[in-house]
Amino acid sequence: MLPLLSIEDARRRGAEAGISERFTTVNAFRVMINNPSVAAGLERLLTTLMFHNKLNSRTRELMILRTGWRTCSEYEFCQHVRVARELGIAEEEILGVRDPERCKAYSDVDRAAIKAADEIHERAEVSPATWAVLQKAFGPEELVELLLVPGFWRMVAGYLKTAKVPLDEDVPSWPEGKTPA
Repeated sequence: MLPLLSIEDARRRGAEAGISERFTTVNAFRVMINNPSVAAGLERLLTTLMFHNKLNSRTRELMILRTGWRTCSEYEFCQHVRVARELGIAEEEILGVRDPERCKAYSDVDRAAIKAADEIHERAEVSPATWAVLQKAFGPEELVELLLVPGFWRMVAGYLKTAKVPLDEDVPSWPEGKTPA
């Protein structure tokens, strides 16, 4: 496991690297800031995809949740359950990513976005059938983000799991105690 820096040390290193304090206090960055330049680069893309996004936040979160579930990343999945709840996404939709075919709350576009996350996870490419649905529902700016979100959070999941980043104290573990198979 990489060292989990103290909040004070992470804040200091983050300030020196120009990283927003909102990130330096979360465990993912308290570990990553062992390399401040990498942490700063990741923070810039994360900030763009999360706060300056063109893709609607609900679709983004469904894709991130599905990626977190598929990669068995407790940190990623549980952190984004919290984010999705803060955004007001319905619990059925949040937890539906565990078995999207059974979730009655999803539209065809939701299913296509979740399927795109699966296809990027499995083959690093979205199938023509999935793409056709997405292209009808989203504009070019949104589609760029839609393609980047699952790959970015898959990369982050690999980092979180391999570095053994612990959940933040205020983030509960797997909802309902259910973990990926």
